Amino acid sequence: MKSCVRVPRLYVPRDYESWVSPACDAPADLFQPLSGENGVSARDCIVPDFLRGNGEEKLFEKMRESMYTALENGDIERLDRGLLLVRRQTSHGVRRGLLANIDLEEFSPEGGSTIRLSTETDEALVRSRLKEREAAVLEFPHTLLCYRDKRDKLMRALEEEELAPVYDIQTPLCSVQGELVYDFISDEVLHDLMKYADPCFGVLDGNHTLVAAKLHWEQVKTKISVEEARNHPARFTLAEFVNLCDPAVVPASAANGAPAKKDELLAMFKANKKLPAKSLLPGSVRDVRCSLEGRDISYD
Repeated sequence: MKSCVRVPRLYVPRDYESWVSPACDAPADLFQPLSGENGVSARDCIVPDFLRGNGEEKLFEKMRESMYTALENGDIERLDRGLLLVRRQTSHGVRRGLLANIDLEEFSPEGGSTIRLSTETDEALVRSRLKEREAAVLEFPHTLLCYRDKRDKLMRALEEEELAPVYDIQTPLCSVQGELVYDFISDEVLHDLMKYADPCFGVLDGNHTLVAAKLHWEQVKTKISVEEARNHPARFTLAEFVNLCDPAVVPASAANGAPAKKDELLAMFKANKKLPAKSLLPGSVRDVRCSLEGRDISYD
């Protein structure tokens, strides 16, 4: 099996608390302005789903300007190359995730690749996500993928390593910690991660974001040389990998919030089948993933 994961170089904010933002598909009430914000925040760089539709192009233009401002003003800074181990306090316990890059050359929306979608996608939402990505110079929201590690060997081994603290945030919206996995062990960690793609990595959240990233890369690829395509930032997209066997990882039905049966999800991924669009949540609605980390997706 060819590896589909790569080590990223991430941007992180200097003022973490003002950059805490829910995922773009979170309820509107979670996007209320933060008190005491200074400069650009993550909420200036994200277009929530409830604002999409007519006139969204202007929102994407404003988002792009905010991204350039954040770079120019030093609101965000680039980390050394490495993975990021993230711990989120949720209503189901501490959910641990590993942030890495996906090589979009190794993903097919039609299925059969190492990464498989959990739901069908809504064409209008994919088009909107695609227009957003075409306008963006940075990527903040990331896809949530699952692997299967019954004995939790990957995370237990990783937590025994000496990692570099990056942030520790306690806010009403979230409690989350991030630690940098140094470059010299990151490649080995990703090699081990690939062992738990059984038989694939399944998308728990971010199906539309991932498909839009793939379509964007296919467009970019036609305009550049083969040499440029090897490491072009648009070829990759951020993903957070979580262990489906972890008790704190609780996918749920978007219809009623009831926990999804993990065995049924695994069987669905193996059979290369999908649920209806927007029918699955990564957990409780309030256990939102927060946008803190970003990466380049353009040479602009």
